Amino acid sequence: MMDFALETAEKAGVIALKHFRKTNKVSFKSRQDILTEADTEVEKFIMKEIGKNFPEHGVLAEESGRHRGKSDYLWVLDPIDGTVNFAAGIPCFAISIGLAYKKQPILGVVYDPYHNEFIYAEKGKGAYLNGRRVRVCSEIRLINCVVATDLGHKRSRQIVRRVKALLPVTRAVRILGSASIGLADVALDRVQAYVHNDIQPWDVAAACIIIKEAGGGVINFKGKPWQLYDRTIIASNKALSKKLLKYVG
Repeated sequence: MMDFALETAEKAGVIALKHFRKTNKVSFKSRQDILTEADTEVEKFIMKEIGKNFPEHGVLAEESGRHRGKSDYLWVLDPIDGTVNFAAGIPCFAISIGLAYKKQPILGVVYDPYHNEFIYAEKGKGAYLNGRRVRVCSEIRLINCVVATDLGHKRSRQIVRRVKALLPVTRAVRILGSASIGLADVALDRVQAYVHNDIQPWDVAAACIIIKEAGGGVINFKGKPWQLYDRTIIASNKALSKKLLKYVG
């Protein structure tokens, strides 16, 4: 299944890049939540490929919702994570393809087509960047860490409080505009942690297994192991994840 996910992500990336910086036409799902032609085309392509190869499997996709299958396998898709970046011509977006079995992520691919980076993992087999094994950081002091986050579509006071709480105790806080990129960067030790208080399953299903296979920990804001439909997340090494709990409430 990993070969299928990688190949499908690569082909989906070709479709995405065909549209990138070619048009800025968008439609609105809500006042701040936008949709591009590329989102729709990429998602239709991925769902078609899953339907051909795994017709019994279910699919949960950002744009078209839940499609129930007859097995315990569920593909969780974000065709373009970072749509606002994509529409603005900012090269920070990814195609996220995750696979869960009985609601537990077992396989994930986060593909950054602009930089041609495949970050992927399968349960029990480690995490990789273009074939090279990767690990989360071993740092235990927050002041030495760059923490990534995102604003989401709800500009709540909680988000502002979280950033303000983190700024004095970390090296820096970065808002990337793509949850899957931010989470994958934890596995790559480009950032040392990622936190979010309004996450969606398609943002994190693929990256969650990548971080775990890279030796990291993924929990919710209650300190419990992150589950597929949890809306809050802290991803880092296990020591830092616990320390971050006091700053994200």
